[in-house]
Amino acid sequence: MTSISPWFAGLCEDATPSQGVQSPSVWIEANVQLPGSARSRKFSFDQTPWTCEPVESACGGKCRIVTFVKPVQSGGTAGGEGAICYWLSNESGGDIQYNWEDDAKALAQWDKRTERILKACEAVMRRAPTLTRTEGKWKRGMVLFPHCNLTVQGVFVPENLDTDTITFQVNEEVHNWKPGHLAKAYNRTTAVWNAVTFNISNAGISRGQLHAAFLEGTQQHWEVPCPTCGKYHSMHIRYDPYRPQDGGLRYDADGCRLDDGQYDYNNLEPTIRYQFPCGHEIKDLRTTRRWMSARGRYSAPRNTGARPTERSYTLEAVSVDYIPWVKLIQEKHQALRAMRYGDPVPWWRYLAERECRFYDPEQDRPVVGKVVVNLAIKKDRAGMKDRAFRFAALDRQQGNMNKGELPHWWLVIRDCDATGNSLLVYEGKLPTDDDAADLITRHDVLPQCVVADSGDDTTHVYIFCLKHGYNAIKGTGDNDFAHPDGSRRIYSPERPLFLMANRNATRENSEEEPLFWLYSKAGTRERLHYLRGADALKWEVPGDVSKDYKEHMEAEELQERPSPKTKAKEKVWVQVKARNDLFVCECYIAMLMDMAGVIGIDPLAQIEQQH
Repeated sequence: MTSISPWFAGLCEDATPSQGVQSPSVWIEANVQLPGSARSRKFSFDQTPWTCEPVESACGGKCRIVTFVKPVQSGGTAGGEGAICYWLSNESGGDIQYNWEDDAKALAQWDKRTERILKACEAVMRRAPTLTRTEGKWKRGMVLFPHCNLTVQGVFVPENLDTDTITFQVNEEVHNWKPGHLAKAYNRTTAVWNAVTFNISNAGISRGQLHAAFLEGTQQHWEVPCPTCGKYHSMHIRYDPYRPQDGGLRYDADGCRLDDGQYDYNNLEPTIRYQFPCGHEIKDLRTTRRWMSARGRYSAPRNTGARPTERSYTLEAVSVDYIPWVKLIQEKHQALRAMRYGDPVPWWRYLAERECRFYDPEQDRPVVGKVVVNLAIKKDRAGMKDRAFRFAALDRQQGNMNKGELPHWWLVIRDCDATGNSLLVYEGKLPTDDDAADLITRHDVLPQCVVADSGDDTTHVYIFCLKHGYNAIKGTGDNDFAHPDGSRRIYSPERPLFLMANRNATRENSEEEPLFWLYSKAGTRERLHYLRGADALKWEVPGDVSKDYKEHMEAEELQERPSPKTKAKEKVWVQVKARNDLFVCECYIAMLMDMAGVIGIDPLAQIEQQH
């Protein structure tokens, strides 16, 4: 049987029930059999060692609430079934609930596993009513033992959680429960001094009821020793090159991508390895992974303020030694492909079921154009030494008084050279008109190189631009605009801004008069997409950019969706996060670079870039 953490071992010395039976995990291994198990018909914590400590906590008599957030196919359900058998056989009384998302799932589980497991456990059958033993058939979803009642049920029926007083409770698939139902389940146990609730689930929505239960617990993570250095680490599927200290799963995709955008996994699989935070790497060898699992343990509590009676545990699927790593990579790629077609659900399911991450539907969306920063560069007013232009773009927001947010500006300043290379100089949020104008002046941006979007708070933007000599722009759904020379461009012909504002000219020199023009929302995004992805160009972002900038730059993504007219798949830009202000400012600057002749994309090259 697997070892348990030193922290937990100290708390378990007196966990043996008063009847003098073995520790829960030893008892379950000796008495519980699992029907249809591919690995072993007899329950064995050696097969799923990460389930041992959560089960010990639930059955050891020291905990009120245990929350186990685990990946699919990792033995969590079997741990709950073992706990039920233990309570039925070793506790003196107290009703037991086995709660599922709905009655259909609960009764399907009863037919498939629960009844068979109970009847295969001799210790349970010794306490079962004589009538049920001779008839061999129990009431579906319920057994009335002499010392307690066992109910297997769904929680979507209100009365299922509103009446009985419960001593022991296993709550399955809590990530699918309606809000408030976990609290209702807890309420059934409040009148019992020794009640235990065992929550078993994949992860779910961030800040939901399951997430709250996990955060309130001890937050212990499964960790294994590195075979090279022996140090213990939590394993993560995702590898972040900017955080190598976290470790993660790595592979080489070069030469493995197929023409249709998929992968040749026969070529990719030999390159898969796990890099530990210490820098050592291991291949996906079952013997090595079994060796690590056998020596695994849960970390000390990360939530040091948690009550010792409320414990929570988690691990990612990369730690489950019988799940091939190539399978996890395939599932990730499949989820990303679904995202391309506008369906984020497979990605969220992957996060919850494999990475065991609590996800935010607004924030957790992979973006192809993820910001890549240059850690060697810091934002500096000096900017590029050989710049040809310094552009600035402003986005006006009126704020939300109900949220205490006043009107403000978002500003991006970027340098570019004559060949299209560019460097971000400034990005941020400015509270007043004077703040914005002063910062632009201090960064030596020429007024004619500044644009402000007038789609929001239009009159204010016009007056601001006329005062400072900036240009005003407004987006449309048009793909392009006709120009007098017969060309079609992503921006319309310019006209003096004072005409739009019904005012007189503001400059003695008409060439210095602020201008107004329309722009194609899709076109400006394609220009930025080109700049960020062109191999021949540098589109640089300093390493000290703000969190706002990174989040805004991931606020929109290119998705494939059926055309409303032709039904053929077409690529469209979709906003997937609430704030995209700095992203659109970068789009405006990409348009200014196009207008200045620094970049340009002919239609054929644009199609090739998209596909």
